[in-house]
Amino acid sequence: FRTKLEKLGSDFVCKSPLSASSATVLFFGSFQEKIVLWCMTLTALKSQERVDVVDASGTSSTSLMCPFIEIIEGDEGIYSLNVGLDLKTIDEAVINKTIIMIRNYKRLRIGRNEFGSMHT
Repeated sequence: FRTKLEKLGSDFVCKSPLSASSATVLFFGSFQEKIVLWCMTLTALKSQERVDVVDASGTSSTSLMCPFIEIIEGDEGIYSLNVGLDLKTIDEAVINKTIIMIRNYKRLRIGRNEFGSMHT
């Protein structure tokens, strides 16, 4: 994969069309003090529908998905990374900024981390 990136002269490979509501992107980064290959699915949450949520007491409400980072451990140094951001579409600039955010985020951990929620 490193060779492919070098040939492309790029920091990542996008496996889906740009200007869509989601994109699959492969890139290298650091996690738990080692270099890993991230297989990121980046989703523009403003393009998503509202979802019905039922809480523990059985109360139903309509909710917008809130921004999140979710990491799922894979095999052989490959990690699935799901990122949902408060955007309408995904473009190359958004991908670059998201990669920088992931590489600089010091408290990444396995599991899902949401950044606030909105209920109506």
